[in-house]
Amino acid sequence: MVLQVVGKLPNEKKSYFVKNGEGERYLFGTQVASICATTDSTGDKMEIVQLSGGKGDYFPAHVHENAHEGIVVLDGRLEVELNGQVHLLTAGDYVHIPAGTVHAYWMQSHRTRFWSFTINGNAAKLYSLIGEPYDKFERPPVAKAPLDLDRFTELPSDIDTKLADRMQSNGLPQLVKGGTIPDEVQPYVLESGEGVHLLSGDTVHSLLTTKAAADGQFLALVSEGPKGLPIGEHAHKFTNETFMCLHGQMTLWVDGEELHLLPGDFAYVPAGVPHRFRCDAHYTKFLGVLTPGSFEDFFRILGDPYEYPIFPSESAPYRFDRVIKRIAELDLILLGKPPGPPAKAEEVNS
Repeated sequence: MVLQVVGKLPNEKKSYFVKNGEGERYLFGTQVASICATTDSTGDKMEIVQLSGGKGDYFPAHVHENAHEGIVVLDGRLEVELNGQVHLLTAGDYVHIPAGTVHAYWMQSHRTRFWSFTINGNAAKLYSLIGEPYDKFERPPVAKAPLDLDRFTELPSDIDTKLADRMQSNGLPQLVKGGTIPDEVQPYVLESGEGVHLLSGDTVHSLLTTKAAADGQFLALVSEGPKGLPIGEHAHKFTNETFMCLHGQMTLWVDGEELHLLPGDFAYVPAGVPHRFRCDAHYTKFLGVLTPGSFEDFFRILGDPYEYPIFPSESAPYRFDRVIKRIAELDLILLGKPPGPPAKAEEVNS
């Protein structure tokens, strides 16, 4: 059974579903942290938080000694400083922050919102220690109290967030343009729509990370597709998977239970749990974070290198036959008929 979360997250590894804003929420200043995943709820090294705030809100320079962090901007403008270099991010942009990277952020829009995920560290508990429980969804217009930096000095030693001295900035913030994924672990930024694009029939999977860039610990990707038929039911022996709807709507079946995801909704599917999904809107986009990062091989075998971030007007051949031939190499357990080619528009609408 899939746990429908309102408030407290599970304290053990299980499938669960969080509607937009319904996780554990904490207020610090005028920022709201909606926690969707912790090391307890995932039974893994994965933690995910949706952060929202207003113009002028910030988080001071800090470092994670063990955790790798990724940020995907949902709304507004966000300035992020990475080892002294300042980048201006807008909706859809991605920033990759390996462990040991000194970083900070400033919100530059009246409503700024982003997903932050951390891997291999205990960071999400931080918000319950620097903030107060919050029963609203949107941030307040005025803070009851400013962000108290003294609370950072009182954190338990197991919280993988430490204040750090800011490094010398190299000038004005640079708007994120383009970007490529490096072949080694280092900080980088990607403009919305960039990454490694792989076309699978009528769906484009855009890798935001690779095994090389993330030290094999996780994989982050954005998938975009039209309304279609569900993919085949499957499970993974080792891979834990998340679904975060960004645009449109989608249906996710987890252990036979039907879930309907709208933008901002979050679902966690741990290893061993049968699942499949379907895009239900003419344009659907969702973010996935998977641990570990080895499932990258599946997307490269199934998909073909593709120049564009948007799916084609006519579907490409769906090469699941390549997956079948190499399935012994992949963490993939097929539980039903292997998926066939994507549906044509008239079939979906009938």
